[in-house]
Amino acid sequence: MSLNTSVIDDLVALNAPVLCVDTCTVLDVIRDITRETAVAHDANAGLALLAAAEAGSDLVVLMAEQVTIELAAHVAGVEVEARNALARFRAQAQRIHEVALAYGAQGMLPLDHLEGHVARARTVLNRWRDVASVVPHNDGVASRAFKRVNEPRAPARLGKESMKDCVIVEAYIEAAGQLRSAGLVAPIVFASSNTKEYFAPNTRRLQDEIAADLEDVGVEYAPNFGAAKHSLGL
Repeated sequence: MSLNTSVIDDLVALNAPVLCVDTCTVLDVIRDITRETAVAHDANAGLALLAAAEAGSDLVVLMAEQVTIELAAHVAGVEVEARNALARFRAQAQRIHEVALAYGAQGMLPLDHLEGHVARARTVLNRWRDVASVVPHNDGVASRAFKRVNEPRAPARLGKESMKDCVIVEAYIEAAGQLRSAGLVAPIVFASSNTKEYFAPNTRRLQDEIAADLEDVGVEYAPNFGAAKHSLGL
């Protein structure tokens, strides 16, 4: 089983909404903020969800063991990329400012407030790791993930190594099934910004097979923290 009996009993008794996080969604907290998909609405939604989880009774965060492994492997690299991207942005903004001044523009270009952003974001990411309850691996999850890869069934697809993604989603499907069978009625949401693997090609809707798998255990999909907050009713 993904969750042991005592954990299941505690979560059902609490009956708080449950957020299952994918690796990419947690890494987005620290990822390059100059990318177009980084918007304040999602950042604020993520912080609100985090505060709700830290309150202890308003939200439960589940983190598959595979997610913890991937975070340990990739956080440092993503942090370096974020620092470099922000440094490039600041240099570009300063260059543009200086050219504009040469042509007669007036005014200051304050950028000092961006200093330390990545460190602040890393602190938030660490809070997500600290507040989450880990959903451990088991042989059943691995077996179903392997089957999903071979079919292939989203998030697996031909020509891509998808085993890790499949282990994560199968762990959450099993955990959600356990909670629903035990009587949990609160919303359960799987948040993954990895929409390329979950959405049908050239659409903003889930592929039919993963939609059916999640629906079977009463799980909604959210591509970002903003959508997750809405689906969780928070």
